[in-house]
Amino acid sequence: MLKGNKKVSKTATEALVTLWEEGFFKIWKKHASIVEQLSKRGNNFSGPELGMALNRERFGKRLKPNHVQTYMQKFMAGDMIHGVKVTGVQGNYWVVASVPKKKALLLINKANHGLIDENDIFSDKLVKKLSKNFATEFDDLKHNFGRSGTCTAFLLRKILEKLIYISFAKHRVETKLEDRSKAGGLVGLETMINIASSEKVRGIPFLTPKTAKEIKGVKFLGDSAAHNPLINVDMKTITPQLPFIITAYEELAKKL
Repeated sequence: MLKGNKKVSKTATEALVTLWEEGFFKIWKKHASIVEQLSKRGNNFSGPELGMALNRERFGKRLKPNHVQTYMQKFMAGDMIHGVKVTGVQGNYWVVASVPKKKALLLINKANHGLIDENDIFSDKLVKKLSKNFATEFDDLKHNFGRSGTCTAFLLRKILEKLIYISFAKHRVETKLEDRSKAGGLVGLETMINIASSEKVRGIPFLTPKTAKEIKGVKFLGDSAAHNPLINVDMKTITPQLPFIITAYEELAKKL
């Protein structure tokens, strides 16, 4: 049965498989978003029925090594996945075929054993635009990116906070970032992000609402690095956040 151009599944298991095949589970999904997506397709399963189907499926669960090898070999044969070999490490790292080998090695923190240049992380255009005001931060990133997740998270957070303030100052609206309860103080980063998503220059916000929402992850990691003495931030938790924070930097840099 079809609803519009979408298949209406008879069982919850069948519906989940269909969503998987269509790429819905390429990124982590909350239970509510799964229910919403199924509802749009005309599938309204009971909570217990959907819960049982999710528990029975392999989505997000650990597969046996032989199962993983079998599927990865098929993906590599179809040029969907590349196996990247790192010197001194047994086995391969699997990366999406569209990611160049150099970038893949960088993202798994094995690009080289020397210093990582800021151009390996950010575009040449962005580096050129920010180098004057962020030379120290870029230098610190060279020494810490790929080595210390805690330091990297703190630096990415600091760059974001500083860039918001500088971009506002460029348009003489930095007073909107002041904390009126503290003489000479500024509001917190979360409030800065919210203000940046609503404040506009020629009809365009400093940060788009979507970007403002997505960079909350970097803010959280940066806050943890700076204020939580009980944990250390792992680089593996930072890597998925890079596209969002880089997009934020790009949007703010346009206001400089």
